[in-house]
Amino acid sequence: MFEEFKNFIDRRQLFHPDDKILLAVSGGLDSMVMAYLFHHCKYRFAIAHCNFQLRGEASVLDEEFVGQVAEKYHVEFVSRRFETEKYAREQGISVQMAARELRYEWFEQLLVKLECRYLATAHHLNDAFETALFNLVKGTGLSGLRGITAKSQYRIRPLLFSDRKRIESFAVEQGVKWREDQSNASVKYHRNFIRHKVVSLLEQINPDLINSFSESARKITAAENIVAAKTGEFKEKLVKTDGKDFYLDKKVLAEQQEGSFMLFQVLKPFGFNFSQACDIYDKLGHTGKRFLSKDYQLNVDRQALIVSPVSDNPVKEIFIEAGQQTVLGQQFRLSLQQVSAEGFSIPNNKDTAALDFEKLKFPLKVRLWKKGDWFIPLGMKHKKKLSDFMIDEKIPLNLKLRVSVLQSSGDIVWVIGYRIDDRYKITSHSRQVFVVKKQMYD
Repeated sequence: MFEEFKNFIDRRQLFHPDDKILLAVSGGLDSMVMAYLFHHCKYRFAIAHCNFQLRGEASVLDEEFVGQVAEKYHVEFVSRRFETEKYAREQGISVQMAARELRYEWFEQLLVKLECRYLATAHHLNDAFETALFNLVKGTGLSGLRGITAKSQYRIRPLLFSDRKRIESFAVEQGVKWREDQSNASVKYHRNFIRHKVVSLLEQINPDLINSFSESARKITAAENIVAAKTGEFKEKLVKTDGKDFYLDKKVLAEQQEGSFMLFQVLKPFGFNFSQACDIYDKLGHTGKRFLSKDYQLNVDRQALIVSPVSDNPVKEIFIEAGQQTVLGQQFRLSLQQVSAEGFSIPNNKDTAALDFEKLKFPLKVRLWKKGDWFIPLGMKHKKKLSDFMIDEKIPLNLKLRVSVLQSSGDIVWVIGYRIDDRYKITSHSRQVFVVKKQMYD
């Protein structure tokens, strides 16, 4: 197993031989074999142990046992005791989820403190299969079906080449000691139920189940990589970015084979699920339809799907004093300048407003539009409700929510980025021009 272990690390490029690795060691069979292999292959490592204080004296004995092994191997040893049940109650989550959050937050801190490159966990092929099966039951995609990967960001799984039976046989053969966690025998946890009840039944159909899964996982991983590459190419044609907004070309999407699946691949980073992606794809012709994820909203517009971030923070009103040169808002910045009207050329740019300075009354105010707002659009003689103006301008629903106005003494002088008020335009009688330029943040 020594050579297989080293070859797996080299083949999967899990780490460089000079890297220092942090091993998560519980004291159980798998993690003790992992520590034994690291020691005998002469890799650089430190050992971290989590005491979740869930099993009374047994938890204390686990901690002492792992500490003794670290001392025997002459490596750094760090342990921490967590009030796991208390944390789970406070966060309103399961004890298993609480333990996961606590340990990985601590491990990330240790990687920096102990100057380790990666965190190694002792997951093996059985764990990967059980994870894939668990994901399949809940509902999953390609990544869920291939289970656990050998390397993911700072986490590595150097035992993922072997199954549990081989690990146990190796431990007995080499005289590796470990401690049994009695809770692993309980089927009240979903993972244990799959391990003890489901896998054993499936092995009656295929005795070589775990190795068969290993082959399947490799095929699924290859398919996942192909899909990722195809999605990247598709995304380049489909998506255009404007500030924090993303425009997905409906024509490109409609021409795409398996459009709903490819749309899901693009929308997944924005928190939309597969069911939503299918619904959105079916509603491509329903202009004005809106969909929400946790942090984003998607609006079906005429030519595009527009994805915009959802802000929980209300946009504050901003006041502009005479002589001020810059205003920093939450969505954009405004550059302000007072210039002579003589020889001034009005810019043909919606993001720039040229206003008659002498008609303005400071302080000016920047705020979001609200129901009932009206102004007299440039070139018109009668007032128009801002809601009607935005309909005429074909402003998509999710962008309407972010439309701001520049106000002077109660009058809207500029619907920012769209149109100034006709009453505040510069004329042949204007002497000074107040120039306001809108710039979106990168």
